Amino acid sequence: MMLLGCMRMDETIKQYKLEQEALQLESLVRAASHDCRQDETIRYPIGRVTCIRTDKGFKMEAVLDNGQRIEAVVSDG
Repeated sequence: MMLLGCMRMDETIKQYKLEQEALQLESLVRAASHDCRQDETIRYPIGRVTCIRTDKGFKMEAVLDNGQRIEAVVSDG
């Protein structure tokens, strides 16, 4: 019974960490959508965002310091 409780707690902690990382990645993209003006890489305290200008906005890759990453497309306007 104790082992089952520990396994559930471990899963809860993993889920919490994943949710926190997702929020951090979203924050990076949101910040970069205001800061990017050209093809560039912007460094933030929790990670970096590489912005590539397209005809409709930016393609972005956000990477946390722990290696988690996400790609996003942000339209102008």
